Amino acid sequence: MTTELRVRDFTFRSDEPEPAGGTNRAPTPMEFVAGAVNACITFVIETVAKELGVTLDAITTNAAAHMDIRGFEGTADVSPHFQDFTLTISVVTDSAPAVLEQLRVKVERRCPALNLVRDAGVPVQLAWDFPGAATAAMATEQARALPTGPAR
Repeated sequence: MTTELRVRDFTFRSDEPEPAGGTNRAPTPMEFVAGAVNACITFVIETVAKELGVTLDAITTNAAAHMDIRGFEGTADVSPHFQDFTLTISVVTDSAPAVLEQLRVKVERRCPALNLVRDAGVPVQLAWDFPGAATAAMATEQARALPTGPAR
């Protein structure tokens, strides 16, 4: 079940858990797919942020996907790939919410791995979080609420 893969100058392995006949010494191929979506969207966020002039303090992604193993085993007429895919994305930045909406839309449109999963017909749920933006928006609202002239 262990496969050694070579891509350009890199070598890595894929394996399966012991109950599936593997040695559990490397991620499964589908775990690599989920990880590839995380890595790809992070790269696209960085690229689009640079284009928009957005300063990023941190990016965290987390993928959760479920498979119906019966599709792989051939015991049921279900697709062997992911049945669903949830991607949680946290981007720490102090950019304005309107700019972050542009970032989100462009990233979702331009991420090859994300769109590969979507185009396979997998229901994808994205949960974006911009914790620094909420603080920046609140500070902006508070500044607007402060009186600017002499009190009467």
